[in-house]
Amino acid sequence: MTTAPEAFPPPRRQRIPTPDDVLLRRFGLVRAVGGAAYFIAVGVLFGIFGSEVWPLALGVPVLAVVTTAYFKKSVAYPRTAVIASLLADALVLGGAVAFLGGTGSGLIMLYTIVVVSAGILLGPKAAYAFTVFTCLLAVLQLGLEELGLHPALLHRPDLGERVVILLVSIAGVISVGYLSATYASRLHELIALAGEEAETVRERNRRRRSFVRQASVDVRSPLRELEEVADQLDDSAAILPEKDRRRLAARLRVIVTKLDAEVAQLTDVGVLDETSVRLEPVVLRRVVEDSVVALGRRLDHHTVNIDVGPVKVVADGRGARRIVFNLLENVADHTPSGTTVTVTALTTAGHGVLVVTDDGPGVPSTAAHRLFDPPDEGGGPRVGLPLVAELAEAMGARVRYEPAPRGGARFLVSFRLSPSAAPSADDEPTAADRPRAAKR
Repeated sequence: MTTAPEAFPPPRRQRIPTPDDVLLRRFGLVRAVGGAAYFIAVGVLFGIFGSEVWPLALGVPVLAVVTTAYFKKSVAYPRTAVIASLLADALVLGGAVAFLGGTGSGLIMLYTIVVVSAGILLGPKAAYAFTVFTCLLAVLQLGLEELGLHPALLHRPDLGERVVILLVSIAGVISVGYLSATYASRLHELIALAGEEAETVRERNRRRRSFVRQASVDVRSPLRELEEVADQLDDSAAILPEKDRRRLAARLRVIVTKLDAEVAQLTDVGVLDETSVRLEPVVLRRVVEDSVVALGRRLDHHTVNIDVGPVKVVADGRGARRIVFNLLENVADHTPSGTTVTVTALTTAGHGVLVVTDDGPGVPSTAAHRLFDPPDEGGGPRVGLPLVAELAEAMGARVRYEPAPRGGARFLVSFRLSPSAAPSADDEPTAADRPRAAKR
């Protein structure tokens, strides 16, 4: 029984940790500049009010120590360093708010600096958490004021007036916290997406270099055989016996076939470097028939059964043909004469699945998990099946191997299904189209 496409393992998405290196460096600069601004503000207030504002100076060593520790530890412990820094900032700002005007001054809006920083650096959850923390800190300040711990400057003694201003200020902090969390969520999605795409590009480039390197090795083998044939011709008499001439001619044809296959694979590797893949409705049966014709006599000693209905899938036409060609070529090259290969297709859950099954010797269990690995990652000596996987991924399809139920090998390629009425370049011309085509 053919496995449905739901059995294909879901692709793994890499989780990109935040903050990234760029944000860490920039936050370090922000801390340094913010700390310097606080030092200058304290100096200005000392000049205006004298030693009366000495409690504000307590924040200077705190910011200095925390900023220094941040620069030393943020690379090794990024999230911990950021959280510790923001907590210290909230406490220093809280002390400044309590001393300069208390909850009746509206200065608790300064907490938005911490909330916005938490959202940008650590994500929406951190923005919500620091919003709650700073609001609780503001309410705690109101309680301390009621216990008699009044600030030195701009104090409003009336509780009612302070409560109103505090509530308005808290509403502002909550609003900024919500906006920061909302925007931070999208920002972190974009950061993660950019990181994933960059990693994907690096990995694909590495694999493609591996494909090209291995394909160039494969090309050298038939080239050496051509040199051997040339040497035999040089060493032979002027007129070769007919038997020898036929033998050399047959060998030349085989070598040319090998070279043609290797050059085609190099061309396919080049296709992977194109900036985009042209996705369109493709008729699977037409793709299979074209691939069988392209293989020609290489399948003469195999029995090929095609049972593919009118299934249309979303694919790149050239890439789909190279996938099927490579899968059938794999049968021609690695199964003995008399092997039967059956090509079928099924539709399920929005997918069209092409199934290539042969009754040959199959794939050893020790090698099955390495079939689609690039050559330099423990894969096979050639690039055919790894290239199939790359071509499939480029067009949003997926390929996998499983042992055939009665022995042999089975490869399944899952494409997105296309509406049957969607026009395709592979469609057979209708009776109404033929006269117009003839007139042109």
